[in-house]
Amino acid sequence: METVPRRASHTAPLGTIWRVVNEPSYCPICGGSAEILREITILGEYAAFLRRCGGCAFCFLADPEWLESSFAAHLHRMDVGSVDRSGLMAQFLLGFLGVSRRRRSWKVLDIGGGDGLLVRLLRDRGIAAQFSDPYTTPTYDVGPAVADSDRFEVAVMNEVALHLTDPVGTFRAILERCDRLLFTAVVPPDPLPPDWWYLMPSTGQHVAFYPVSAIESIAVELGCHWCSDGRFFHLISTSPIPRTLRFFVRRREATLLIAWARQLLDLIGRARGRQRSFTASDQARVEAALITGEET
Repeated sequence: METVPRRASHTAPLGTIWRVVNEPSYCPICGGSAEILREITILGEYAAFLRRCGGCAFCFLADPEWLESSFAAHLHRMDVGSVDRSGLMAQFLLGFLGVSRRRRSWKVLDIGGGDGLLVRLLRDRGIAAQFSDPYTTPTYDVGPAVADSDRFEVAVMNEVALHLTDPVGTFRAILERCDRLLFTAVVPPDPLPPDWWYLMPSTGQHVAFYPVSAIESIAVELGCHWCSDGRFFHLISTSPIPRTLRFFVRRREATLLIAWARQLLDLIGRARGRQRSFTASDQARVEAALITGEET
């Protein structure tokens, strides 16, 4: 990759803009040729090219050299929707796991868990969730550390796929230890408007955008099964997806309704002194670790 400075335009508040030159560019999912849709100024400094694959229609910003710095604290504060997303994903998983006793015992791995709020919400509701994020220290207790030998029935990536420069490689690594991957990403409109809010050039954190055709292409590359609601929730599985799970992914309104019913039953149980959660055991573990000086 070569970067060359050019004169700042009237839209650039910070002086010099650096244009990323990377011709030709190929799709990181299917290897197809990617055309330039438009040029976007990222973080007020970088003139990056938004590209679209002619094969699977995956849209991406190639070689985002700014990506690591885009997660600096002052920029990360702009992500005011993180709490709402954690709550929505927690509710969706409550419905996704449904009323099946077997699925309610599934182990869940949160990939890129950030502050740990999602894992904490799930563990407080009796779901055996654990945390994985090499770049952050969670604010909330997230239960026991993940061992290399641990396997999980489902992994979740809550708005993490948008940050990936190698989606196929990342998904493949996850599915080596998880049977299913449930992830969220807003499906881009077609055609893509120049002012689409999900591009978020002011933060530079969103570099990958997944139409349904790109999700299908990823599944094909991995030899996996897949389904999607066509808007936000997507599932890739190493084994055939049962009809009930397909229903829960495709009909998120019904899934959230089931989650609401489960929460109501849990509240009634708590009012009667019964609670299905890992809260008490996590509290005991943290207290024991403080006494012994061990890491939790």
